[in-house]
Amino acid sequence: MVFLLSALLLVSSCQEEERLSLSYTIRPVQNDSLPLLEVLLDLPPNPAGFTRLHYANTAWGEEELHRALFSLQMEPERPDNRVEINKDSGWIDLHYSRDLNQLKFRYQLQQDFDQAKLSTSEVYRPIIQENYFHLFSHHLFMGPATEKPLDIAVRWADFSEDYVIHNSFGTGQRIQRLESVDWNDFQSAIFVGGDFRVYQDELMGNKISLATRGDWIPFEEEEVFAILKETLEAQREFWNDHSQAYFTVSLHPFGQEQGSSFQGTGLTNSFATSVSNNSYTDLDQLVYLFNHELMHNWIGHRIENSNEEEQYWFSEGFTEYYTFKNIARNGVGGAEESSFFSSLNLAARQLYSSPVREEPNSQINYENFWSNPDYGKLPYYRGALFAFLVDMQIIHHSAGRKSLDDMMREFLVLSQQGERLSHELFLEVLEDYWEEGKTYFDRHIIRGEFFDFAKEYARLGLQYEPEAVVYEMGFELSDDRKQIKSVQAGTAAEKAGLQAGDLLFSRSIWYGNTEKPIDLGVVRGKKQLQISFFPIKRVQLPQLIESGNNWDKLQISVN
Repeated sequence: MVFLLSALLLVSSCQEEERLSLSYTIRPVQNDSLPLLEVLLDLPPNPAGFTRLHYANTAWGEEELHRALFSLQMEPERPDNRVEINKDSGWIDLHYSRDLNQLKFRYQLQQDFDQAKLSTSEVYRPIIQENYFHLFSHHLFMGPATEKPLDIAVRWADFSEDYVIHNSFGTGQRIQRLESVDWNDFQSAIFVGGDFRVYQDELMGNKISLATRGDWIPFEEEEVFAILKETLEAQREFWNDHSQAYFTVSLHPFGQEQGSSFQGTGLTNSFATSVSNNSYTDLDQLVYLFNHELMHNWIGHRIENSNEEEQYWFSEGFTEYYTFKNIARNGVGGAEESSFFSSLNLAARQLYSSPVREEPNSQINYENFWSNPDYGKLPYYRGALFAFLVDMQIIHHSAGRKSLDDMMREFLVLSQQGERLSHELFLEVLEDYWEEGKTYFDRHIIRGEFFDFAKEYARLGLQYEPEAVVYEMGFELSDDRKQIKSVQAGTAAEKAGLQAGDLLFSRSIWYGNTEKPIDLGVVRGKKQLQISFFPIKRVQLPQLIESGNNWDKLQISVN
């Protein structure tokens, strides 16, 4: 659930629930010429002389986050004060005298990697530079992992006047007071500062903003903000929800020589993006990213998973489907209607090419999802295609009177009543729209069986081409990515002359892209060879075509 700053007061008809007050003072400091942030936490002591603070050592696929922590100490220093750190459990235990009147705990944060190596693998770690910082809340704030509502004060001290302070709870405020905040919502936030530029506007009286920095190569910042506004307006109209008084997006650049990459994370009142800043990145990628991540305001946040990874087919897959649908339906960023077909067809090709395409849903767990890119993308592809086919079945069985849109809005109502999205709840609601849905769900989501698109499309009266060109890399790299571990027989890689054991001195691989060649520089014995090929093969895989018949069946059109 997203808590708005304008509605953070907890009201009770009987009595106000007991709240815990936390106060944080944050200031810039230096240690051996390295920039750090120092945090002073002020909170009431426990009469038992013991307080447990939470600071995750592993989060969002990142490990050893405690490496960023320095100089942990209670104030004032007393002989009976003791700080105990349990990295595995993510605890910081404070021991002190029972007669302590006020508990103060100071700690420092420092970036734990070389800034020159900033890439997609580091953007979820604390970034603290002389001219800016980029931190998620769980990097910056220790606190009690409590279910009680919290009153939180955040003071930004000793920063220069032109140093921008911007975050999920406001912009330009040196003192921020948040009342009756849920700890988990507070921990799911972005905090940036420094040489960021903030663009601001309003939609239906609600504040929206974009915070970015650096010198962007592929686009103008004003274009990005216009797409953000367009996306927010379209999605809020879809959900009939204009309740969010404040929303912000952070756009953080990083360097990358070849290809493009981007990441986004939906958060409280916000989402955070990191994007490669080069000529390979384009505005269409941001249209996709914004529409996917903003949809998480509802799917995944307000409609919350009961068991996170177990329902990623929904929170990621249905978000992906509505990304395709709303971009096409609203022409976001000038998108054509045909983008809906091309996006679905691409998802089908990507699922077909996935080496884990028929793994059961139980294998989409925390370890696999965050450590293996194939598992990481599986719920996107599978869930999006499942959502599309469910949508078509609902339209078909209701003779066009209902669609998946109605079912999704019903889930939003249920979430407002305290329900979480579980498999049981999904099937209970689905049955009202499609009685045979449970069998389909068990087969394709739980067991992971690949879709028989030819059969499905024929049953629904959809027109399609029977074949597709799919991505097939055709070889496996060693763990250090410096050698060819194996080459698959009959692939374009083998036909181009690539051999197991070849050493790599250069490579250009556009993963999943059938329109870009793979270029490899290899060493074989005393020879250096250049090997280039297109990683493709033709397979029997139906691809939807753009036709009047299919548009009639789909019932989506540009407004």
